[in-house]
Amino acid sequence: MADLGQQRFDSTSKSLRKSTQTQNANTDNQSSVNKTTKDEVDLIFSATYGHFETLLKLLIQGISPYGKGAKGRLPLHDACVGGHDECVKILLDHMTDIEGTDCDGMTAAHLAGLHGEIKCLKLLVAKGANLVARDNKGRQAAHLAAMRNHHKVLRFLLDKSVDLDSQCQSGRTPLHYTAQYGSFEALVGMVERDCDMTIGDNGGYLPAHYAAHYNKLDCLKFLIQQGTSVEATSSEGKTPAHTAALYGSVKILHWLLENGSDPNTQDAFGNTVGHYATEAGKAECFNCYLQHGGVADIQNLKGETTLDNARRFGHPFLMEKALKNEITCPECSHQKIEYDKAKRPIIAQKNITNNKRTPYISPLPLKQKPSSHLPKNMLIRETKQQQQKQANAAVTNKLPTRDLAARFFGQHLDPNDVFELNI
Repeated sequence: MADLGQQRFDSTSKSLRKSTQTQNANTDNQSSVNKTTKDEVDLIFSATYGHFETLLKLLIQGISPYGKGAKGRLPLHDACVGGHDECVKILLDHMTDIEGTDCDGMTAAHLAGLHGEIKCLKLLVAKGANLVARDNKGRQAAHLAAMRNHHKVLRFLLDKSVDLDSQCQSGRTPLHYTAQYGSFEALVGMVERDCDMTIGDNGGYLPAHYAAHYNKLDCLKFLIQQGTSVEATSSEGKTPAHTAALYGSVKILHWLLENGSDPNTQDAFGNTVGHYATEAGKAECFNCYLQHGGVADIQNLKGETTLDNARRFGHPFLMEKALKNEITCPECSHQKIEYDKAKRPIIAQKNITNNKRTPYISPLPLKQKPSSHLPKNMLIRETKQQQQKQANAAVTNKLPTRDLAARFFGQHLDPNDVFELNI
């Protein structure tokens, strides 16, 4: 097993040495001054994988800790990346300059912050490392820690009085990076420590715009809850809703429009949310825009409506489908389904409604009615009775009212005649 491990060590060292020497030859114009020796490559390998005893042995032998490997990194850089704090400590004891940079301009403090190795970072600080050094893009260790959601590192930097509102070359603060990469815990911690949410980048875009761009809904909600306006604008007048529509963040767009963002707000170019959705061919976003009161006929400064914009950028048929609801916003559709479920009547309500619509049906067998009680026969009988009454009334009306005998005997009697009763 020991032989096998040694073979792997030797083979890996050879490949690393070859790539390192090639890189140094290219960067230093094949100068022999900066070439990495075999022992330096072994030292780099030991620092990279945390082989403390081998590293210590090489350092005691006088091997330089400044030999650069892949990406121009020093052994100290690789030890910080791997979180090998013992190796970092022994390297710091044998180094005078700990601010060396790799090909990206990153120091050991940058890499410790990027990978969340707070123990290594504390060792660097104890040796006087610069926590506000900038890489080739103007980023500090705080920017890189925010990118990876290393909130403990950010808290440590704040305790060391590092300004977390510092801006890189593009004007972004660490807060922008938390919103862009969805580093929610880091975002919350920084806002609670009073980091400024109103600082814009070089284009005036706030962290809320970055959350909308990269579809980080949790981060956007938190920023809005902490006071960022849903109508916050960039230097060109773009709101987070404009950004969400342009980059197809349909969940973000739906949430913003549901929470007060005006879909018809125009930026400095006269473009609405609908214009940016049609420009980028985001049919679901365009349908969401229409579902929330968006006006498709609003013209921008070029005199183009949303559908004109769709034709100019080659998406006319797609936007027509969204206009006809053949393509719909999934968030709007889901909201409608949930609303219908909430308004669905319960079983008792359904039964009451059905009983109102249909007559009551008894489970008992019905009693058969006699034929005389049928509606047709009853009508005939009533008609005959009415006719008989009318006939009797006609006969009675012809007789004098004073002739009572005629009423009883059915004939008219002369009052002068003698009436004899024969028994």
